[in-house]
Amino acid sequence: MNWINALSVVVLTTLAIMFATANDTRVSIAFAGLTSGRMPLYVPIFIAFLLGFLGGMLSLSFSRRKHKREISRLRQENELLQTEVNNLRNLPLQDET
Repeated sequence: MNWINALSVVVLTTLAIMFATANDTRVSIAFAGLTSGRMPLYVPIFIAFLLGFLGGMLSLSFSRRKHKREISRLRQENELLQTEVNNLRNLPLQDET
């Protein structure tokens, strides 16, 4: 699996470099009354990509934490149920006569 990750990084890096060299036109960004200086077109695009990536990672971390807590709770419940089953198996059988 590590070679797939390495290959993905190499391919994405190559594509990012190709994109940056093809889009070096200078632009200025205006948003909410603020205006940036002139910068290459790829800079705001990469910034937007990174902000989206970080937002996704943050969302994923909250979801992962929630699932880990649920797994922990279910493991504790499973241990209690296993103990109960073992205790019931060890009870002596009683005749109903």
